[in-house]
Amino acid sequence: MGGNPIQFDYTVVATVLSFLLLVWLLSKYAWGPLMKMMEERRTNIENMLSQAENERKQADQIKREYQEEMRKARQEAQEVIAKATKVSEARSAEILTAAQEEAEKIKKSALVDIERERDRAIADVKSQVADLSVLVAEKIIRQKLDMKNQGKLVEQFIQEVGEMQ
Repeated sequence: MGGNPIQFDYTVVATVLSFLLLVWLLSKYAWGPLMKMMEERRTNIENMLSQAENERKQADQIKREYQEEMRKARQEAQEVIAKATKVSEARSAEILTAAQEEAEKIKKSALVDIERERDRAIADVKSQVADLSVLVAEKIIRQKLDMKNQGKLVEQFIQEVGEMQ
C-alpha cells in the first residue's frame, strides 16, 4: 500500500453545509408556519369532531323526544279507541234494549188485538147462532103448531110478560 495522500473532498463538506443551511432555513421560515398550519388543522378537526358529537347528542335527544311523543300518541290513540269501543258497546246495548222493548210492546198490542178480534168473532158467531136458532125454531114451530096450540102459546107468552112487569 503505497501512501496515497488523503484527499479531502470539498463536495461532501459543501453538501453537508448546504443540508444544514437548508434545515436551518426550513426550521426558521418553513417549519414554524408548517407547524402552525398543522396545529390549526388539528384544532379545526377537533372542533369539527366536537361539533359532530354535540350534533349527535342533539339528534339523540330529538330522537328520544320523538319516540316519547310517538309513545304518548299511541297511548292516546289506544285510549280513544277503547273509549269509542265502550261508547259503541253501550249504545249497541241501548239500541238492543229499545228494540226488545219495542218488540214486547208490539207483541202485547198484537195479543190485545187478537183477543179483541176473537171476542168480536165469538160475539158475531153467538149472534149468528142466535139468529139461526130463532129461524130454525120459528120454522119448526110453524110446522108443528096448529091454530089451537098457537093460541095457547100466545096466551102463555102474554101471561109471562105480564108477570115480569
